[in-house]
Amino acid sequence: MYFLTFFKFLNILYSFSATLSTIRALKTSEQMCTPTQPSPLRLTGAFSTCSESVKEGLNQRHPDQTRDTSQLLQKYGYPFQTYNVITKDSYILTVYRITGSPKSTRKSHSGGKQSVYLNHGFGGASNTWNFQPKSRNLPFKLADAGYDVWLANGRGTTYSLKHTNTRYTANRDTGYWNFSFHEMGIYDVPAVTNKILSETNSRKIFYIGHSMGTTQYFIALSELPEMNDKIAAGFLLAPTAYMGHVKRESPLRLLAPLLANHPQHRPTNTSMSGKFENIHHLRQYLKRSPNEICDPTAKKCGICDNVMFLLFGYDAWQMNATELPNILAKYPNNIPMKCLAHYSQNIVSCKFQKYDYGEDGNIKEYGSQKAPEYNLRNIRAPTYFFYGEQDTLAPPNDVQITASKMQNGVLKGNYKVKNKFFNHVDFILAKDANKLVYNKILSEMKKFRRN
Repeated sequence: MYFLTFFKFLNILYSFSATLSTIRALKTSEQMCTPTQPSPLRLTGAFSTCSESVKEGLNQRHPDQTRDTSQLLQKYGYPFQTYNVITKDSYILTVYRITGSPKSTRKSHSGGKQSVYLNHGFGGASNTWNFQPKSRNLPFKLADAGYDVWLANGRGTTYSLKHTNTRYTANRDTGYWNFSFHEMGIYDVPAVTNKILSETNSRKIFYIGHSMGTTQYFIALSELPEMNDKIAAGFLLAPTAYMGHVKRESPLRLLAPLLANHPQHRPTNTSMSGKFENIHHLRQYLKRSPNEICDPTAKKCGICDNVMFLLFGYDAWQMNATELPNILAKYPNNIPMKCLAHYSQNIVSCKFQKYDYGEDGNIKEYGSQKAPEYNLRNIRAPTYFFYGEQDTLAPPNDVQITASKMQNGVLKGNYKVKNKFFNHVDFILAKDANKLVYNKILSEMKKFRRN
């Protein structure tokens, strides 16, 4: 299966007899980027007591931890509609539309409201936008401000596991999982965008993406020129395209050479014979301590057995530990193996390119021995970047490389979050994300008149 049962997968990777030769081959055949060597963080203050607060938080029960997106919207009084959007390649996506706010009597169908498409990140789903309580989360802030809010669920998430061809059953057929963020960019983003435009009779929408949602934006607008005419402005949180400077100690850097070679990662896919239903089930597959590869901040706070914190770190200054039961119950959602392999290829190659199937596979797929690169100069829609200093998937210097690849004048804002500990998942988890990021997005959106 293309699900990432992370620690089981990790154990399989380390057991491959061909691992070392594969790494050597990758180092000689591809230009390895120089990983970032950041200055060590002083984990004091909130980090001095974070392990205790984490333990205390995990011993509590969160009132929302069993609620899905529709139940959360209903609980907090936000009227919504549910759509099934069918992509060009026949995947069925569940999309929620927030049509109003308990703070306003104005409904979307009354006209005059600008639409906002929220596309979640790596390991996320529509409900990850709602981790912040009440009006501090981005969807509710947008709805309260009078916007027509659309929450997408990418293919492969628990909300979007259907396909029009019943032969592709997500729980049984590996063929269902034969996609990366490339297909999500060229099929999912246009399908959802066109659905919003047709339902609202609008010419343009706002796009807000986090993590892999930004990768899909880059692909959609660079590969499909007409998409640029449908976006009023794009707001990209943790812009993830060029990734060659992922730091040396990052688990992603350690895993990248093992995953980047297409022939080698295919057996790993077939060996993943199931998916985990509960994040705690990961522990039964663990034969290696996660502390060996855990981000130092997550290790300090004793939360390495959650995949997202292990990979991206734990910001003790910005985490409300009482929210942890809700977060761990839903995050991560399903992680497609091919998406992780595709990111690994970009880390190793120092490029932002299409999926590399190897020379023979590339000739068949692209008509060339090498995988083509995405041309970010094709992007014309006004775009804004927001990035964090401690982001392990989209490091600041890689964000600036991505910015340099775009046309002059397209990037309207390139903002580093004013918090030295801000990491990849803080864009949805940080208790001050509304002050540090969301308020700036809303202020920039006011500059665009309805089209």
